[in-house]
Amino acid sequence: MYRAQVEIARGIDDTQSAYNACRRGEPAPEWCEVYFQTAYDPSVAPPGAETMSVFAQYAPYSLADGTWDARREEIGDRVLEAIARFAPDVADCVVEREVLGPPDVESRVGLTGGHIFQGECLPDQMWDRRFSSRTPVAGLYLCGAATHPGGSVIGVNGRNAALAVLVDRAGRA
Repeated sequence: MYRAQVEIARGIDDTQSAYNACRRGEPAPEWCEVYFQTAYDPSVAPPGAETMSVFAQYAPYSLADGTWDARREEIGDRVLEAIARFAPDVADCVVEREVLGPPDVESRVGLTGGHIFQGECLPDQMWDRRFSSRTPVAGLYLCGAATHPGGSVIGVNGRNAALAVLVDRAGRA
């Protein structure tokens, strides 16, 4: 099945080392999830061009050395270097780019700490330890990464909220 998504990683030890570096405030984009939106919708780019978005782990909110404004392009280069291990000419294909760090995500989208998963995707912060779709406020439902079963763009959170809405509406009918 053609999915227009690629995972870039060398292994669990390298990923763990990158996570540890991030905890020390060092950017280490070892693991990348790469998306090509134009595979599904060519209208989002000019004819003959493609889009590529990269979710790269791991980049700390606060850098041990320097600021995001000062190091943004360097960190973006490191992301492309990680991808280039598997796609050597990737940097030559990039016409324009925007590098967003956790502080940018926080300020633009409002996610605390710029954490798109609204918490770590680890067993002690997943599944039954996430919020329910239902809230104490009648008619208000949650469907983000902070809800059961947890982060990532898998659609289950939205499905759970939609099912809760349908069940609640049927109960009122």
